[in-house]
Amino acid sequence: MEWTLAHPLHDVDDIVEMADGLFGREADGILTRDRNVFRKNVTLTATHQLFDKGREFLAVCRDGERLLGYCWFDRGGYATYSNEEISNAKFHHVDLTLPVRQRVRLINEMIDQHILWANSWGIPVICSTSIRSDHDGFMKIHKKRGFTVNGSYAWMKTKYGLERLNENS
Repeated sequence: MEWTLAHPLHDVDDIVEMADGLFGREADGILTRDRNVFRKNVTLTATHQLFDKGREFLAVCRDGERLLGYCWFDRGGYATYSNEEISNAKFHHVDLTLPVRQRVRLINEMIDQHILWANSWGIPVICSTSIRSDHDGFMKIHKKRGFTVNGSYAWMKTKYGLERLNENS
């Protein structure tokens, strides 16, 4: 198993397939999904991060050729009542055919990467959300990691996440 930054030539199709095939139905009835729009956005982000690693973070975890999961974080979010920047997790997607323990481990590794990336770029707050109807397990992982969880939103100060990472290493 290996994590790498997503590559625009090698990872885009697998990311699009996983997102649409395993999770796409979550948006049905609300948004009209377009694989070509998603492919364009994944390709642009993977290309941009080759040159500017502080803009967005898109990483894949593979076991050989098989995509096990990917995570995508952005920056530039703000609450209307604060000037503190927030990094939002766009996606934490894992292959749902994997055993539960492996999926939980992958989600925890994604959270680790979110904390480390946000810290390295001076982003003081990280946030994860879910549009899935069954988000309890996902939010439970975040709560165990020290996030404040409100419904399908989980957030924390990046420095607190880093302190917890250092305590556990």
